[in-house]
Amino acid sequence: MPGSAADTLPLNSRFSLRHLHRMQSANLALLLTDDAVDDLALAVRTFVPAGSSVVACIFDDSVLWTSMLITVDESGHAASVSTLDGAGAQAGGDMTHAAGEVVSWVQAHYGPCSLGFFVDREHAQALLRASDKAESVRAASAAGALVLSPIPPALAIALA
Repeated sequence: MPGSAADTLPLNSRFSLRHLHRMQSANLALLLTDDAVDDLALAVRTFVPAGSSVVACIFDDSVLWTSMLITVDESGHAASVSTLDGAGAQAGGDMTHAAGEVVSWVQAHYGPCSLGFFVDREHAQALLRASDKAESVRAASAAGALVLSPIPPALAIALA
């Protein structure tokens, strides 16, 4: 079905889609162009260690608008893509507090989480359009619209 998460998230032919929240999936499809998916796949390969996961949450007016949880297998390939469900999908309010709750939820249900990326919708859209991704991340951080926690050392160095 065009516009579905399955069409929008081709990170690797070996990954599997699971636990896709219908509305969050629809919002991801609105957000992720082909170029954005390529950039996302490169970021996962570059910054997410094997045997861990990354969670990205985008907030609109302090309410979770969409999320993406990508697990990386022991060989370093994206193994599964899902959106938050259950208690994890209830994140909202203060982004720093929500980030802590979401990362704890991810670790309890999926194992180690090496990267948590929490940003408001406006800055997420700007990041996906930006040619200089690092500068866009720094701008979101300076505006108080981004929480990176946890952050892998390689990403911290790239953003310095």
